[in-house]
Amino acid sequence: MAQKKVRQKDLKKQRWAGIVAAILALAMIMSVAVGYFGQALGGQGTFFSDQPGDPEPEDYLAYYEEEVKRLEMHLEEHGPNVIVLQQLAENYHYLSLIKQIYFDDHEAVQEYEEKILSIEQSLVEMEPSNPRYRLRLINSYLEQQKKQNMLEEIAVLKDLLRDAPDPMIHISLIGLVDATGEKDLVREEVKWLQQYLENRIAQDLADLEEQFYYTVLLGEYLGDPVTAKSMLEEILEQESEESELYQQALNYLNYLQAENDRDEEIIFD
Repeated sequence: MAQKKVRQKDLKKQRWAGIVAAILALAMIMSVAVGYFGQALGGQGTFFSDQPGDPEPEDYLAYYEEEVKRLEMHLEEHGPNVIVLQQLAENYHYLSLIKQIYFDDHEAVQEYEEKILSIEQSLVEMEPSNPRYRLRLINSYLEQQKKQNMLEEIAVLKDLLRDAPDPMIHISLIGLVDATGEKDLVREEVKWLQQYLENRIAQDLADLEEQFYYTVLLGEYLGDPVTAKSMLEEILEQESEESELYQQALNYLNYLQAENDRDEEIIFD
């Protein structure tokens, strides 16, 4: 019974690390091209708006390949540009997903991932103090199993976050580091972020978003889901139901409750 309990907690940690990585890979690179999939799905005045029926995988593929060509041509004509590079990385990311999901083309996926990595390296060179670019680069190094490069970037990002704390970036970094198995590094970053957030909360300086990331620390790394659930309920009472933060808090509360129910099932099996 005890072994089952431990195994369940391990799976929980792995699941959260996977969620963070997925959020990073998808949400963090969508600052400009967030509407691309919506356009491709046939919204008003979109690329597929005149096409009868539902688009096929080949249509998606052709669309994003054309976008890549257009953006690469723009870079050739006008030189490096942060916004265009972001869009290019996003399109390569979508191409990678399409090739992986619909065509099972591992060679193409590898090629696109290398393109994305190169672009992210360029973005970091252009804006070395931008923590989001560093975080995306760390994620790419993790996916491509370039551990030494990843650890070097983690060291730089740690210093940036000490100078300019950003709990969202920091909790995402911890999730990625946790996925590598670097437990000492995870403990170090959890302790630092815990102290930072607890000081903010004690001084009544923490906003609801910072409080939310503190609940993630409590639930995932500090072994206190009870306090986490209580804080999440308070956040839901204060936050607008239409906000993204409200939905994040609700989802995480439901997740913690489901984990609690699962643990109780294991105990009584």
